[in-house]
Amino acid sequence: MVGNKVQIIDVSFDKIDWVFTMSISVIALAISVLLIIVGYQIFKYLFNWKKNNVQNEIVPVKLKYKLGNAEIEYEVKRSYQNIEIAHKIYIELITRKAAIEIDKDKDVIVEVYNSWYSLFQVTREELKQLSGNLLLVNDSSESLIKLLSDVLNIGLRPHLTEYQAKFRKWYQEKLLEDESNGRSPQQIQKDYDDYNNLINSMKDVNRLLIDYAKELKKIIKGKE
Repeated sequence: MVGNKVQIIDVSFDKIDWVFTMSISVIALAISVLLIIVGYQIFKYLFNWKKNNVQNEIVPVKLKYKLGNAEIEYEVKRSYQNIEIAHKIYIELITRKAAIEIDKDKDVIVEVYNSWYSLFQVTREELKQLSGNLLLVNDSSESLIKLLSDVLNIGLRPHLTEYQAKFRKWYQEKLLEDESNGRSPQQIQKDYDDYNNLINSMKDVNRLLIDYAKELKKIIKGKE
């Protein structure tokens, strides 16, 4: 202690005996650490409060999306996390055989199904990673969650349930037949008994996913 000042570390040097002494005030050090922790928590709280309020002030993007026979409206807030999720799924759509128009003469059906499966996986992982703050405090992702879930459950799942497993089983068995030797996958898949219905249904889903990508882009860009 020097005057009225509290010293955390006191250093002295005895020139006669050549002794260096350093003492630490445990109480002063503990108080300093406590003040730093409290200050950090206050800063963190104020930062999150400001961030959440800024996000809530952003005008949500209104979307109208046709799923099945119904046109559903969504109001998605352009929070940082919502934009990030929309961007990740948008990239997944436009870089795989999802939001790219299907060409029945060139595309391989099982590869399209693989892309759709990947889309399912990415979407579910993004939904799992939504923070509790967004889900419980301000519900800023509620409408986005509904949009993503509806596309999977109303848009993709019915086709996959009806066609995917049966076609994959048939295709794997067909590849083992001698008559398939030397034929391309595109030629082989056309032998499927329900090929025309399957392709027409795939094209319907494909158009849905193309529109889906456009809606996600509105969230990313902030334009209706």
